[in-house]
Amino acid sequence: MLQKVISEIEKASLGFPFVKRVVRVDETGHTVKYRLVIEEDLFVQVYVNVENDTVGYVLVNKGQRIYGRDAIEGKWHRHSFEDPLGHDFSADGSKKVSVKEFLMEVQELLDREMLL
Repeated sequence: MLQKVISEIEKASLGFPFVKRVVRVDETGHTVKYRLVIEEDLFVQVYVNVENDTVGYVLVNKGQRIYGRDAIEGKWHRHSFEDPLGHDFSADGSKKVSVKEFLMEVQELLDREMLL
């Protein structure tokens, strides 16, 4: 199961030219953490724990979360760009997203906010 997650992360990352480097930060028997480097202080962090169905996708700029989506025991929520500390449990905010879908959202946000 974890190998499938690793493969999905690495394959999805290749489809986005703004991802300059893919770094596997940590891996255990049930978890994996990646840093998808966009620029030195701008990156996406991906964390997955297959044992307890926890997922964290975070866009970090200068050490601060500026956007994210998380699932804790399979229950999803979003941290919007407008309120990155808040928890959006609306229909759109609580939908399950893949790494590829999250990176598509990040691409839209980077373009909209002119972060590249």
